[in-house]
Amino acid sequence: EELLTNCVNDTHFNAQWHLKNTGQSGGKIGSDIKACEAWEFTKGCGDIIVAVVDEGLELNHPDLINNLSPISFDTHTNSQPSTIRGIHGTPVGGIIGATANNNLGVAGVAPNVKLMSISVTFNFTLISRVRRAAGINFAWQNGADVINCSWSTAITEPSIDNAIQNATTNGRGGLGTVVVFTSGNNGSSPVEYPSQLSSVISVGSSTRIDQWATFSNY
Repeated sequence: EELLTNCVNDTHFNAQWHLKNTGQSGGKIGSDIKACEAWEFTKGCGDIIVAVVDEGLELNHPDLINNLSPISFDTHTNSQPSTIRGIHGTPVGGIIGATANNNLGVAGVAPNVKLMSISVTFNFTLISRVRRAAGINFAWQNGADVINCSWSTAITEPSIDNAIQNATTNGRGGLGTVVVFTSGNNGSSPVEYPSQLSSVISVGSSTRIDQWATFSNY
């Protein structure tokens, strides 16, 4: 309990059981990612850029504003800055890199990294999928070390395949950009595309009692 209180001072950290689970809300103590222990070693680095290819981050959000890359991109206008195109992007960005120890909001998993906002939409259309590919390409071409894509699509799209291949091969000066996708949210097997590609890291979910989350693909 003392560790939970003293780890960071963010207002809602006590509700972030995925970072530090002390049994709150019926959880199982220790069913978390051991964030406090990891932060003893690093909270991430300001030289690391994580691109969030999503519905756009709130660029003036008080818990994100200090951690935003000066570069952002909107795939619909093909220009900067990014635009808010839905409610999904800002929470995703916060989970990754919300500022820690600012007596405000929540703490991100890596609260010292820089977040690059790439705005897309999740329409069930070809142009939407092509624009998502353009967002991935923009990210690695503009210095992203990690590209986070918390989405999937039911239809395989060659332009997305190519963008991922470009990122993992040519990103970071030829070292390869790390590309992360959700495994899917319909609770079935196998994982969804593009998460099933061997060149990406697929991420699923578990619950606060260390069980497979029923909505998460496996």
